Amino acid sequence: MLAVLGVARSSPVIGPEPIRCAACTTEKLSQCPVVPAGCGQVLREPGCGCCMACALERGASCGVHTAHCGDGLRCTPKPGEARPLHALTRGQGVCTEQLEQVETAVDHDSLQYRLGLNLPLDQPDTAEGQESIKAKVNAIRNKLVQQGPCHTELHTALDTIANSQQTLGEKFTTFYLPNCDKHGFYKGKQCESSLVGPPARCWCVSSWNGKKIPGSADLLGDSECQQEITVL
Repeated sequence: MLAVLGVARSSPVIGPEPIRCAACTTEKLSQCPVVPAGCGQVLREPGCGCCMACALERGASCGVHTAHCGDGLRCTPKPGEARPLHALTRGQGVCTEQLEQVETAVDHDSLQYRLGLNLPLDQPDTAEGQESIKAKVNAIRNKLVQQGPCHTELHTALDTIANSQQTLGEKFTTFYLPNCDKHGFYKGKQCESSLVGPPARCWCVSSWNGKKIPGSADLLGDSECQQEITVL
C-alpha cells in the first residue's frame, strides 16, 4: 500500500519535485510474473514496478519496498517502534486497519463527539456513566501522548501516499516520511527517501514541530545534526 510520492507537509521545507518513473513498456509488462491464483486483491507493485502483485493482508509485514496492503489497511510502524521510518524502509511495518471515522451529521465540537460517546449528554449522572467518561478522557489523553505531532504527520503522509497511488496511479522514486522518535516527536535529522539509491536530501529540524532550523544547510553524507533547537 506504500507508494512513492512527494508529500505536501506543513513544514516550510519544500523538497524538489519527485522523480517520475520510466514508462511501463510492453517489453517490461511481458516480463511480469503470473499473479498467484487466490489473491484476495491485486494491486500494482510499489515504487517503479510495472507488474501486479497480491495485496498484503491484515497483520502482514510491509514497507516501502513490499507489496501494498489491501483495501481498508495501511502500512504503519509497530506500536512502540523506536525508529518508525527505519522500520518502514526495511519492510518491518505491519498492515493495520484504517480507523477512519464515518462521516455523519455530528457536531465535531461537542463534548459528546470529543469523548466518542454514543450517549445523550443529558443522561442520568450515574457512577457508571462517570466512569465511562473518565475512561474515555484517559484514552484520549493516552492517544495524544502516543501520537505526537510527528506520528500524526506520518500517518497523514502514509494515507496521502496510498490514496494518490490507488486513485491516480502515480509512481515516484523519491518521497518524504517524517522520522519520529518513540515519543511521537521529530528526530533532529530528517531525510527524503529514495528507492534508487541513498537518501536524496537530509536536513535538521526542531524536534517539537519538524520545521527546518533557520539558517541551517542541508546535511552532507552521513553527517548528523549537532544539536536540537526548538523553533516555536
